[in-house]
Amino acid sequence: MINLTLKEIAKITGGKIKGKENFKITEICPITECGKHGICFLEKLENLPTLEKLTAGCVMIPEEANKKDFKFSGNILYCENVKIAFMKLLKYVDKISDRHPKTVSSKAEISQKAKVSTTASIGAFSVIENGAEIGDNSIIYPNVYIGKDVKIGAGCIVYPNVVIREACALGNNVILQPGCVIGGDGFGYVFDGKMHQKIPQIGRVLIEDDVEIGANTTIDRATLKETFIGKNSKIDNLVQIGHNVKLGTSCIIISQTGIAGSVEVGQGTIISGQTAIKDHVKIGKFNTIGPRTGIMKDTKDKETLFGFPPTTPGEYFKIQAVVMKLPKIYKLLKKKFKDEL
Repeated sequence: MINLTLKEIAKITGGKIKGKENFKITEICPITECGKHGICFLEKLENLPTLEKLTAGCVMIPEEANKKDFKFSGNILYCENVKIAFMKLLKYVDKISDRHPKTVSSKAEISQKAKVSTTASIGAFSVIENGAEIGDNSIIYPNVYIGKDVKIGAGCIVYPNVVIREACALGNNVILQPGCVIGGDGFGYVFDGKMHQKIPQIGRVLIEDDVEIGANTTIDRATLKETFIGKNSKIDNLVQIGHNVKLGTSCIIISQTGIAGSVEVGQGTIISGQTAIKDHVKIGKFNTIGPRTGIMKDTKDKETLFGFPPTTPGEYFKIQAVVMKLPKIYKLLKKKFKDEL
């Protein structure tokens, strides 16, 4: 629940009001479930006719709609970019909510040699080891392990059951969703003729500002030096990132992707779900890699790749169209070459 006037919401979002400035909004809703004191958004102008039957208290719509003829009985908030305006409203509501812990629990285990900001919050049963540092306004939920000499910047949120192992570092405003592991050992072994011998992993993980890492994702520490996650990158749930990977700024990695050791991913690249990337490969900048793609060699900048072996989207879908016809083709071939098939 919220309690904001349209005037307050306009100030938060930068929108322009058509309606009652003092109208009270008490909930943020999807457009399909929006009530008389709710606010929702409509992004596509072709859907404006659906507003005629809507009972929402306010709808956020694009500024261009001001020139269109449509009917709506409620209040309107015209926005330059509806999605960004809606995001600003959600961020404001999230910031003022009391869902995050705001104290240091007496049940937390904090080393006397750790440095914890007086404005940080630490949940029950979390462990903070020698030499660790927690920055201003960072929030550590219950049951988190923060290893020796870990550095966590300001404004970070670390959710329950996260493990951050020794010497790893987080910048500012990093979000770690439940259960992710930062700095587990990289998968490094050498066969000595009799058995696999473990190669010690003595590097670390460095995560820059404004990165979000999803639930149960694992980022391995480097064998030497560091595994690096660039600013503003967003990593989904259930992703595996191997040792010494270098991930550029503002990358997106979607669920169940596996990136092997020493891969370099250029800035702005989007990697779709269930993609696999071979070790030591270099991915160019602003690539788009489709789901279930297998990358075995370097790519150039601004490539769009699908499938295994990867190819262009057009070629990929042509291949899939032929694959779907294989049973029919086989039936025809078997009829013609029945003694050979």
